[in-house]
Amino acid sequence: MYIIVGSSTTAERLKKVAEKLVGFPAYVVHTPFAIRQGGCSYSVRIDDRALNDVKRIASDNYISVKGIYIEKKENGERVYYDVS
Repeated sequence: MYIIVGSSTTAERLKKVAEKLVGFPAYVVHTPFAIRQGGCSYSVRIDDRALNDVKRIASDNYISVKGIYIEKKENGERVYYDVS
C-alpha cells in the first residue's frame, strides 16, 4: 500500500509512528508515476493490512494524507486502487 504525503519529512514521521504502533516494516519511497499527484511526492509503503491503523495514525498525528493506494498485479501489469 502507498500512503501519499507532501514531503519526505512528513513521510519519515508517518513511517516511524506506523512502524512503532502497527508493527509492520514501512519504507519511504518516491510515489509511483501512475499515482503521483503532481510535483515530487513521497509515499510511505506498508503492508495492506495496516490500512485502518494508518488512517487513524495519520489523523491522530495531524499528518495530511493526499491519497492511499493498494497495488495489485493484473495481467503482468501494476494497477493501483484508491482506498483513501
